[in-house]
Amino acid sequence: MALEQLKVREIVKQAVGKNVDIPEFQREFVWDPEQVKKLAESLYRDYPIGSLLLWDSSEYQEAKTAQGTQASLWIVDGQQRTTALCLLLGQKPYWWADAESWNKALERYDVMVNILPDESGDRLEFALPNPVRRRDPRWISVRQVLRVEKVEELTPLAQQIVEGISSGSPTRAMELFGKVHGHLQRLWQIRERDIPIIKISHEVEDVAEIFARLNQEGTRVKEADVVLALAAVRNPGWVREEYLPFRNDLEDSGWDLDAGVFVRTMTGIGKGRARLIEVPRNFWNPENLKEVWKQAKETIAEVLKQLAEYGIMSQDLLPSTNSLIPLFVLHHRWKNTPGWCFSKALHWFLLANWDGRYSGSAITSLNEDVRAISEATAFDQAIKSLRERLRVSPEIAEDQFLERYDRAGQRFLRLMLYLVLFHKGARDWVDGTRIGYDKTGAPITAGFEPQWHHIFPRSLLRKANVSDDEIHALANITVLNERTNVKKLSNKPPSRYIHEFKISERDLSDHLVPKSFAQAAIDAEALKQRWAVERYTEFLIERAQLLAKEANAFLQSLEG
Repeated sequence: MALEQLKVREIVKQAVGKNVDIPEFQREFVWDPEQVKKLAESLYRDYPIGSLLLWDSSEYQEAKTAQGTQASLWIVDGQQRTTALCLLLGQKPYWWADAESWNKALERYDVMVNILPDESGDRLEFALPNPVRRRDPRWISVRQVLRVEKVEELTPLAQQIVEGISSGSPTRAMELFGKVHGHLQRLWQIRERDIPIIKISHEVEDVAEIFARLNQEGTRVKEADVVLALAAVRNPGWVREEYLPFRNDLEDSGWDLDAGVFVRTMTGIGKGRARLIEVPRNFWNPENLKEVWKQAKETIAEVLKQLAEYGIMSQDLLPSTNSLIPLFVLHHRWKNTPGWCFSKALHWFLLANWDGRYSGSAITSLNEDVRAISEATAFDQAIKSLRERLRVSPEIAEDQFLERYDRAGQRFLRLMLYLVLFHKGARDWVDGTRIGYDKTGAPITAGFEPQWHHIFPRSLLRKANVSDDEIHALANITVLNERTNVKKLSNKPPSRYIHEFKISERDLSDHLVPKSFAQAAIDAEALKQRWAVERYTEFLIERAQLLAKEANAFLQSLEG
């Protein structure tokens, strides 16, 4: 670790000249104008504004462009402050996307200073622009002063300000000039303020951890984000022209996947590893990246298309998006071999999600499984090896559907509830659209986010003193479209909305409503009696049995 100091003008010069960079994982400039104003005021008062943390990534950038224009110093902590300094001095950092948006930013972040405050003393007053200040000649833009390269060039500016203020004698004008010129010189000294710079040259994993600790309230940066940034440095244009368009297309279709899924899928396909420290650095060189990225894109698109056929159209449905990584690798490794069967892969995939094998910090499990997939000699051997690592039974017990649907630990059962309804072709009870599909009958393009509907409404059950655990039981939940759930059925007793919207026995049965309750839909009197709140416990038990039966049958059909 090295310590040094750079002046504000030197930091801005390095940002403009691409001597420092911001990694791909850094968020955009998010400071508001008030924060920029406070930074200017702190610098003027010689308050500390903290140090900048830079990472010397030169060791990881063997592949340089011929022009040698790539920076090896990355801002790990201080991007917002560095960009704010560029705004104050009116110089666009090279990482800012375009001139048009920069000019708009200059206008938005225009900090003003009263060069002749009314109060006695020499301390200047900083503020954001408003119509009154714009018309007052005492208020000028801080940028007018800080963009001046030499202190001697402040003299014409001081004369201009005095001409706008002074209407008295030459003696008064000279007095004002001396005061204004002195204030401008002190303000200009912001350019010369020393900022502490800390340079590190740690390993990638340490850099990710350092960034995460420094930004606990912001974006959680992971090792994969840093590696992706390094790949971008070695492959100019790849992120902008290949990675981001593909990632954005997936997001538009319901799959908002983080960098780790893409990066580890690539390393899993190319090297049979998910632990990035085990992947050689030259893996990310241009001669390797093009082909492995092509394979990863094709694989991801193929797997997501097949998942959609089973109703899985969004990562929001999955307990763990990390589980996609070994599924992608499994598909790529064995899709063109005898014995390959996607439904068997999906069966293991669902059980792995139930097991929670890839939840949280699960790099070890990911690496073990990706390696096993790559080293297996046949698809069935790979599946057998993966299954042996799971701790869950392949069969779901009835009482598990009596657990609460809204607990994080029940995301798998919530997924299974949705999958069996999709598999049975269940439709929305009011508008008739198939669950998971739009009104045209085609797969929706924006992903499907289920609306979890309480068949017996919460308000009705609470009045009957039913406990919250029973109210929110999975056996009381089905999936409907948002408009139906919120605007049509909300808070209505089931006997009322079944009658009002003429929900048929078939419609109820497709949502796995027990037969004795579904049959009551054809008779108004039977409907009131059968769907009375006093029969709620009976309903829960019967539906839990039915859900378990159908879920297990679905899992068995995948395995067979």
